[in-house]
Amino acid sequence: METFIAFFDVLGFKEIINNNDLPEMKRLFGHLLRDTQTALSGEKFVQLNQGTIVPDLENQKVNCLHISDSIVFWTNGQTEEDFNELVSVCYSFYWRSLQTTFPIRGCLTFGEIDFNPDTIRTTGGVNFYNYSLIGKGLVDAYLKAESIEYAGCLLDKLAIKKVSDKLINDLIYDQKVCMYKVPFKTGDSYEHVFRPIHGNHNDVSFRNTANGIKMLFTYASKADIDKMPESVRKKMNNTIDFMSYFRETDKDLKRPE
Repeated sequence: METFIAFFDVLGFKEIINNNDLPEMKRLFGHLLRDTQTALSGEKFVQLNQGTIVPDLENQKVNCLHISDSIVFWTNGQTEEDFNELVSVCYSFYWRSLQTTFPIRGCLTFGEIDFNPDTIRTTGGVNFYNYSLIGKGLVDAYLKAESIEYAGCLLDKLAIKKVSDKLINDLIYDQKVCMYKVPFKTGDSYEHVFRPIHGNHNDVSFRNTANGIKMLFTYASKADIDKMPESVRKKMNNTIDFMSYFRETDKDLKRPE
């Protein structure tokens, strides 16, 4: 089927795996599962018991598949409502990722996919699992996500062409999407991308956010920022540059109090 599809992956996944033991990796990926479920729930929660609150997936409208460090979202239809649902999920997942454990990059596009999951169970307890998601839409989303040189998410032209211009303008007015000069491996290009925040940073907010991005690129991978490979440092600095795009400099800073 042809549908709206989004692909995300975790930057520096190999280093994260190599520099953490399995219990720590399970803890870190628990955060990733929490963030995808929160985005899918529309940021609505349900209380399981007195001490446990979890995302409410009862009315989930977007499909999700985790494959190692990759996360795939897709809709069942091609309507503008379907598009809006996926945009909301990607927007929520993206901005949350910038404040949690992993730097991610992604792309929301439109294309053909096929998914027919199946499990063949055996009497010996060893099973055959098939959760293969295939199609040109997935490949396209993966290649475009992999081509950007910062922790960001593209809103691809193929998806934009499927909806009205007014809808895209509304997303810009709602501060979910903006035009930005995206750093690609092949050079820079102005594209529609998901915003990391509503509003803008003042000088103090930008400083805190920049430090947060540095931690995002070093915490899970246990990387030494002074010995970081140049390719990783470039992605980190490009991400901070993106944060700076939403910066308003105040000549007379006012303390919160």
